[in-house]
Amino acid sequence: MTALASAALAGVAIDHAFPMRLAVWLSLMAASTLAWWTIRRRLTADQTARKYRGWDVVCLCITVACVLAIRHHSVIARYHDASVLDVLTETAEPTIAIGVVDEAVRVRRDPIDEVAPWIDAADLSGQPDASSRYQSLITLQLQTLRRGIQDISFSGRVLVRVNGDLSELRPGDRVRVLGHIATLPAPSNPGQSDPRIWAMRNEIHATLKADRVRDIERLEGQSRSSNSYRWVQRRVTDIATSARQTILQTVSPEQQGIALALILGQRDLLENDTSEALIVTGTAHLLSVSGLHLGILFLVARLIAGLLRMPLGGQLIFLAVVTLFYVAITGGRPPVLRAAILLATLMLSIAIARPYHPLNSLSLALIFLLWAMPLEIFSIGMQLSFLAVATLLSCGRPNRRSPTAANDAVDLEENFDRLADQSRPRWVRVAGYFVYAVKTAIWYSGCVTVVTLPLVWHEFHVVSPVSVLVNVILSPMMMVALSVGVATVVVSWIFAPLAIIPGWLCSLILSWMTSVIEWASEVPGGHFWLPSPSMFSVVTYFVGLVAILAFRARQSRRKPITIWSVLWIMLAWKLATIPAPLPPATFESTFIDVGHGTATILRPDRETVWLYDCGWLGNFRNRSDMIDEVLWSMGVTRIDGIVLSHADADHFNALPGLVKRFAIERIVTPPGMLSGEGRSLGQARRAIEASGVEVTELDATSEIPLNQLGDWWRQVEILHPPAQRIEGSDNANSMVLQINHADRPLLLPGDLEPPGTSVLISQPRPRPGGVMMAPHHGSLRMDADAVLQWARPSETVVSGGKRAAKVEVTEMLSATGGGVHVTSNVGCVRVRIDGGGTVQIRSWKVSPW
Repeated sequence: MTALASAALAGVAIDHAFPMRLAVWLSLMAASTLAWWTIRRRLTADQTARKYRGWDVVCLCITVACVLAIRHHSVIARYHDASVLDVLTETAEPTIAIGVVDEAVRVRRDPIDEVAPWIDAADLSGQPDASSRYQSLITLQLQTLRRGIQDISFSGRVLVRVNGDLSELRPGDRVRVLGHIATLPAPSNPGQSDPRIWAMRNEIHATLKADRVRDIERLEGQSRSSNSYRWVQRRVTDIATSARQTILQTVSPEQQGIALALILGQRDLLENDTSEALIVTGTAHLLSVSGLHLGILFLVARLIAGLLRMPLGGQLIFLAVVTLFYVAITGGRPPVLRAAILLATLMLSIAIARPYHPLNSLSLALIFLLWAMPLEIFSIGMQLSFLAVATLLSCGRPNRRSPTAANDAVDLEENFDRLADQSRPRWVRVAGYFVYAVKTAIWYSGCVTVVTLPLVWHEFHVVSPVSVLVNVILSPMMMVALSVGVATVVVSWIFAPLAIIPGWLCSLILSWMTSVIEWASEVPGGHFWLPSPSMFSVVTYFVGLVAILAFRARQSRRKPITIWSVLWIMLAWKLATIPAPLPPATFESTFIDVGHGTATILRPDRETVWLYDCGWLGNFRNRSDMIDEVLWSMGVTRIDGIVLSHADADHFNALPGLVKRFAIERIVTPPGMLSGEGRSLGQARRAIEASGVEVTELDATSEIPLNQLGDWWRQVEILHPPAQRIEGSDNANSMVLQINHADRPLLLPGDLEPPGTSVLISQPRPRPGGVMMAPHHGSLRMDADAVLQWARPSETVVSGGKRAAKVEVTEMLSATGGGVHVTSNVGCVRVRIDGGGTVQIRSWKVSPW
């Protein structure tokens, strides 16, 4: 069965990496099937035909690979056949869509609710559904789309977002949605994951944003097709919704997000800080519903069945009901389905009194899921789930030793040890069992951590040594919290008032778990944020691992696997942190596409990295992921310094995230910038103080401390602000840098606006033909054309969002004949000025590097 599962996986992977025509797969499948049938007939007729033995298995594996490749091919073709893809683009357009709700509605925290502490209540009053705490995500099977004045039939699935709670909708409901629709965009920055891959895996063709709940109207009638399937979907959704409401009503508000994630696999209410703590401590899998969770409930249910002295048949029925119940309340997620298949084969083997082979059951589950959802195997969740289970099944001691004299002697000695243990005091035996259990748990946790490390590192950019210990501490708590949480749901259906008791106990245990996770996330050296290894490196590790498993006996694998893992980690770490290439005597500036905001990476040489500003509008959680991804793609782990131009949040609100992930040497600001008021500035100050980063304040009259900032600052002129603050906004006092390289100026003006503009243009003009970042994101109202006429650049880069993408902005900035590059249109923009003064500009969406 393992060979067939490997073949199935290979078929899907080959068709994914090297797509072939359907006729090729069909021909190969027919040939391999015919060969298998011929060989089987020959072996049946002549038992001595040894030269054919084994080839029947090879042919069968090829057939299975072809079948799964054809399945994968058909799923990809069906996705691209959706007619809605023929008319939509990445540019959102208004429309009216009619369709059928295809899945249970997901409900997460409303972004307005997250923003509320930052904005006055008066500012929220005009927002749509300002009183709502949630945002609903609705998967819609499209029926018609308004094109012009007509409703035209289209096929495809659309993800609808709306601020408000629409959890009352059920699969099969027909709805009309008024909003703006667009296909998912291509990546706009280096290192950024492609949302279109996620969309294809989940069969989503477009996104539709509705402004208000009232823009979504439920129509009379349900889907006319697959009524039995829809009926099952609706019942399962009812169960899951009821379970969710029970948890929200019985668990304390501080623990509701983590409770929903642990018990139901719904991570939408998790706080951002909690999610990050789970990642850096390597405990995210504890709150991602998987086979581990179902296995725990299975063991608890089996214990209950034993205490109730149920007959074997009754136990199997009870266990099946528990399994189906948990699959239902979690929405039938792939890891739970995989575990359900494993448990089903276990129960079947018990019922028919046949041996149970865990790896064969795991292989059967893999084949089933590859057929049901072939693209899901490329998701990190499913990969880690199967890899972790396979590791747990493989890293234990063998149950039976081969009958040799040496092994017989070991068995005899162990029997004597057990007899000696019986004569010891009870507390000594209990302590010994406890120590043995802890050592075993650490061993299994360490094995899973090491084997899954390449995938975790590649996907999340983090290496977490502390996870080995933390998982051992949290696992018992998680077992109790999960059991009590499920009991809360069950008790609420029997007698709701009693559910508050297990709900309180669940809250208590989850609070302990949260404390442990928070402590572990702060342990020095407990985790490391790093650039991810290449996919080739990851594949190389697993190829080496498979080779060791194939050619070494089980008893002699530990040492070579340890040596191979250590060598791979050291080499991958070294290769991942090599700085991105940069030609000699070349200055590079990379304008990251962060929407309405600014984040510019400056590299005067290959080893030196500075940032000019680091933030974007709407980043209320102080995330830095858009900047992190680009820096990690360059192999950066250390930032020599960050220049903050002024005190607008969209120019510095990613700083708290950056100081957690990178070693930052220094921050340069205009005088008094960090002493201002505001919650964003307060968080930035606390992040700087906690990290111990030194701050240097400079103005146009300051002498640049080269010994602190680096010798490359000889090329830098600070043109603004003056020593005496200008009367006006923070924008008017933006720090303006002019970087002169090979007689080509690079001008970075921040959000400069009047009256600061007039102060700047009263200074001597820079040499023409340089590069300029448009002030204030290319705003048409901030006198940017005056700066443009003064600077006379040959190229202008606009770091802005939707407003900057307007044609009027490009027309204004190109009035002097220079090129204009808007990040919201072309993605990340990389500017290189070589030693001869030649300017090279590339954009990520047009000509990625």
